[in-house]
Amino acid sequence: MTRTPDAAAQQPPHALDPALRARLVAAVGDAHVLTDPDVTASYGEDWSRRFRGPVLAVVRPASTDEVAAVVAACVAARVPVLPQGGNTGLVGGSVPSHDGPACVVLSTRRLTRLDDVDKAAGQVTVGAGVTLAALHEHARAAGWAYGVDLAARDSATIGGTIGTNAGGIRVCCYGMTRRQVLGVEAVLPDGSVVSHLSGFAKDNTGYDIAGLMVGSEGTLGVVTAARLVLHRP
Repeated sequence: MTRTPDAAAQQPPHALDPALRARLVAAVGDAHVLTDPDVTASYGEDWSRRFRGPVLAVVRPASTDEVAAVVAACVAARVPVLPQGGNTGLVGGSVPSHDGPACVVLSTRRLTRLDDVDKAAGQVTVGAGVTLAALHEHARAAGWAYGVDLAARDSATIGGTIGTNAGGIRVCCYGMTRRQVLGVEAVLPDGSVVSHLSGFAKDNTGYDIAGLMVGSEGTLGVVTAARLVLHRP
């Protein structure tokens, strides 16, 4: 007697579970849950073209609440989540491992919050998906400068530079990214949100969440926004 395979067995390799897809669509909208391999391929390969890995889907949230909903859905389904910014890295850190499980790539490119520059404090709050180039232009228009710059400025995102503690070409003058970050908003692995964007220079109100998140490569949470220090040019 021939056994009829169940629905899961008939799914192609690295297929997104329909129940998880439904939750992701409910969180961000159908247009922002990408599963076509021809579309998702570029998200699974870094800029050097040396590193690539399997992608179940690419999800593009536009707010912190949407990021939290995506993370919570993936955790409930026991599916790995990989935060990704501009995907300009050269060492494979922004893409899935070639020998690891297929994952959901959480693209932060739609997190484009860009608040007015606080000219008195020399600070600004920006979304993780804002590019370095956009931030430089925004700060320059207000008479200020941002301390981190690098060749991939038109594609590299603030969230990505925070995740990697990027240095760039101004590091001798202004320091690494860690020195530019006063506070962060982030979604933790359980889907909860921590927000600390006050920008107070003197702050001893608990854990240094920003200091922990900078350079953590997305292992502690997904940074969705940051309060940044600006400099006089």
